[in-house]
Amino acid sequence: MDLVTSLFKETIEAASRFGHKSVTEADLSDDLKVKLSQLQRDGYVMFDHLVGSDHFAAMQKLVKQKIEEELAFETPCLAQNHIDHGRDADLIARNFKASRSELVARDLMFDRDHVFSYRQVVEEFGPSTLTLPMPQDLGIFNVWLDTNVTAVIEAYMGFTPVLREAYIRRNFPCKYHVMNHKWHRDSNHRKHLLKAFIFFTDCDLDTGAHQYIAGSVKDDRFREDRYFEDAEIDNAYPMASGRKIISKVPAGTIVLEDTRGLHKAGIPKHSFRDLGFAVFVPGSVLQRRATYYNVDAKIVSKLSHEQRQYIPKRAVIGN
Repeated sequence: MDLVTSLFKETIEAASRFGHKSVTEADLSDDLKVKLSQLQRDGYVMFDHLVGSDHFAAMQKLVKQKIEEELAFETPCLAQNHIDHGRDADLIARNFKASRSELVARDLMFDRDHVFSYRQVVEEFGPSTLTLPMPQDLGIFNVWLDTNVTAVIEAYMGFTPVLREAYIRRNFPCKYHVMNHKWHRDSNHRKHLLKAFIFFTDCDLDTGAHQYIAGSVKDDRFREDRYFEDAEIDNAYPMASGRKIISKVPAGTIVLEDTRGLHKAGIPKHSFRDLGFAVFVPGSVLQRRATYYNVDAKIVSKLSHEQRQYIPKRAVIGN
């Protein structure tokens, strides 16, 4: 997007939120002011108030049921077991940045008709990722719109954004890297972008820890529109610098990041990792693109007034 178009878009976004009241730094508790300060300085901050809670345990159980019993994950899906190192060398080099039709043409996708059980999917197709659409559950949306997190989001952005994307991914060990497994910057918005990562499983280096470079939002290096190799990033930000943040965290942790900074998804070496995603960007009266989730109107009615401000009308179903 060229600069003129971006400036016009941002002007309309600012006009769209005129008169809307949001949380400011002055409204925050002392603990949340500390978190805001870290987010402003480093581009990331962690919340652990849900760790070990009965509520989050119930949400973990729900996610497991949806994936393993109801098989509610999205298809078609990439089948790593179908990848041929010779035939698909070009796709491997591109980290599988390709159209769905290209992947289907090479028999690299499995569809709903091929799914009979969770175990069969994992063993036969070897997916690197299964994506679960947002379960229609009030408890889930209360986690995605947790008031501690949204208070810091609003104080950081200076306004109440919208929840543009919301979903859950189960990541497995895999041989071939797929796009976000490489270092990159997100480009959803030029000025205002926050992403929350909600850990449904304990995470360490062996189970796919997410990684982020603290302070890289304001760093002019690595601005090209491409994925970056570990060696490039390691050379620029060695571990001794203290800027490479590895999310070795227990289930229930929420990591909030300005993902205009450098980051990458970790790949589990064994087992799997369940991770929720929430993308926050400015709303706009001109925005017509569909949200990457839906929410039942009955659930919306039970959210607080403040939480409902995050849900675009086009995301609501069952009116």
